[in-house]
Amino acid sequence: VLRRSIWSQYFTDNQVAKYYDNSKFDQANKMLQHDFSGLVEFDKLQEAISKLEVAVISKLFDATAQWNFDSLKSVFLNSVRLAWIEHLESKYPTLTIVSSGKMELLGNELTEAIIEKLNISNEILLLRARERVIDDLEFNRLNNRITYRDLLHQVTKKKKIWPLRKLFQHHPQEIFQLMPCWLASPETVSAIFPMQEIFDLVIFDEASQCFAENGVPAMYRGKQIIIAGDDQQLRPSDLYQARWQEEDETNPDSEIDSLLDLSKRYLLQTDLRYHYRSQSLALIDFSNHHFYKGRLKFLPNRNAVNELQPPIQYHKVEGIWKDQTNTAEAHHIALLIAALTGADATQSIGVITFNSSQQNLVQDIIEEKFARDLLTIPESLFIKNIENVQGDERDIIIFSIGYAPNESGKFAMLFGSLNQQGGENRLNVAITRAKQKIIMVSSIWPNQLAVENTVHRGPKLLKMYLQYALDISQKSYSKATEDIYQNVSISLTEKINKWSKEEYSECIADDHALPSIDIITLKNKKLDGLILTDDDLYKKSLSVKDRHSLLPMLAEQKNWNLITLYSRNYWQDSRKFFNEVANFVRYE
Repeated sequence: VLRRSIWSQYFTDNQVAKYYDNSKFDQANKMLQHDFSGLVEFDKLQEAISKLEVAVISKLFDATAQWNFDSLKSVFLNSVRLAWIEHLESKYPTLTIVSSGKMELLGNELTEAIIEKLNISNEILLLRARERVIDDLEFNRLNNRITYRDLLHQVTKKKKIWPLRKLFQHHPQEIFQLMPCWLASPETVSAIFPMQEIFDLVIFDEASQCFAENGVPAMYRGKQIIIAGDDQQLRPSDLYQARWQEEDETNPDSEIDSLLDLSKRYLLQTDLRYHYRSQSLALIDFSNHHFYKGRLKFLPNRNAVNELQPPIQYHKVEGIWKDQTNTAEAHHIALLIAALTGADATQSIGVITFNSSQQNLVQDIIEEKFARDLLTIPESLFIKNIENVQGDERDIIIFSIGYAPNESGKFAMLFGSLNQQGGENRLNVAITRAKQKIIMVSSIWPNQLAVENTVHRGPKLLKMYLQYALDISQKSYSKATEDIYQNVSISLTEKINKWSKEEYSECIADDHALPSIDIITLKNKKLDGLILTDDDLYKKSLSVKDRHSLLPMLAEQKNWNLITLYSRNYWQDSRKFFNEVANFVRYE
């Protein structure tokens, strides 16, 4: 009884009754001895913690209803994060504008400012050009204007006409007042303009095709230089040209051909990431994967991606390779152009061949066909070989592959310039000229090309592209470019996807192949809307201007509906957040 009364001071009646039995007492005694050190530390800890900490632990238990460390830790860390966010937002109130609608308002204001700046810039440019013409006009004592008088005389006379170089020597200021902007080749610049810094800015376009020694003299004419080009497109060609080079030249710059490559050794480089020409992903995806390592950002036209017909068509004909030409393909192309112009005369068309002989044959047969049928050849039609199409673009591009077995059934694997070093760049140029559609006219199937033993990449890539085109034509295409954003954090995107698949599974595209877009929605099983979030894709945007103005403007031009969703709205009120998602995916 004495023992029981002593125990009652420290234990409840239930605990005393449970362990009063000697066997249970011995068991409890062993447990106490085993855990005694831990209990001592627990008592010390309990005495050391503050009332605030006790209150926090109690609230954590109330929130989880269990003494589970992982659960308590999870709730605690989440509460700390929320408190830290609240502290930051009180210190920087701008962080809360995503929930007030002000972010969208600021984006719209930025877009309007960009458009206004473009319009004002054009007006200022025209105004300054007009002002230059009438600045510093000189008059003689009879009040007759003498400025431009001699220049007018020289450019209107019928005899003893001065060459441009002499004209610049005598009237440089007057000429530049009238025409401040000039478009000329580097060779023409060297021939016409004096070796002085006469231009404020010199811009080189297609610098990958310009020999370095041709471009350097033109650089001396400018105070500032911009060199633009693509090292995955055509390189300078010295065919039928003589280039002088010292045999003992050891300067590394002398080993570089193009002005673009030379400038890369010394100047700051900036990549242009957006691709605007193609309306369908399939038209650029092959080049993006094999030439640009998936770096190009691209938003297709919504109407184009929902077209029933594939953007690349593969037309197989029974042609024969004779005298470096393929007559069957030329006739087929003539029929195609007649049909296309008859269906829609507004579409521009270009024909690309793989050699000049086939180019001339296609030209002759088209002229004969249109003359015989009393048809008018479209002014926009061009017929060029693969060497001469850089810089061109058309709505529809038709390829004449040309290669085929000869009359004896023998297939000679002769790929011309495509099999040279850098020949793959010619292919890259050719397959990126189309805005709406590519029609591949070929006398062979891709597997007929034996390119395994070729030294350079050109023929191998041609075979791969033919297979790529055939797959798209047969609607068995899967995107070539890997998602370069596959390792980013997509927390909010995952939550939206999970919820949408449960509530509106028919409204979310599984694989939209657009790495710069978080989610694409469907309407009547067709791609319809874009959902952007503030996951890592937002952080990886090139600039605020890019994400909040240029991308929405581009989406509108490409006929997409667009909405941007923010994580703050999700964790503040998830029900309201998902109602907003639901309203967008059900948008009529």
